[in-house]
Amino acid sequence: MKNKNQSQKERGNTPIMVANKEWELPENLMRWVKEERMINGLINFIKPLSPEESVGYAECCAYLYPEIQKRLLRSDVTKIYLYCFTQMMKKQKMFDTIPKECIVEELTNYEKSKLSKFKKWIYKSRGGEEKNPILNALKEVFKNEK
Repeated sequence: MKNKNQSQKERGNTPIMVANKEWELPENLMRWVKEERMINGLINFIKPLSPEESVGYAECCAYLYPEIQKRLLRSDVTKIYLYCFTQMMKKQKMFDTIPKECIVEELTNYEKSKLSKFKKWIYKSRGGEEKNPILNALKEVFKNEK
């Protein structure tokens, strides 16, 4: 996946961060991350988003997905993953496909704090704001940025 990330950077794309590279991400999950980032990037033109707001639930799931395939995670991390997964599936109008025992709709304040830190860490690790050729072109045209 390192070569894939390098070629993404060369094309001006922000890489998708993953916990390990042993498992490929499903195509639909990669597509949802890209869609989320594009929407957040466009929202960022109108109202600047914080690092936490810039990272969506699909991106959190994408990071943790390979690690969940590899081993059991701590209960708090698993609950955060299932919360993000539940939110992502709601956005995709696929909520009814989730087994009831896997649905997590609420987090404790402690878990919310951990999720917030996790999103900020992903934001920093991916290199900050979303970069892709379309958003880069829009920035040049509308904000005179390069």
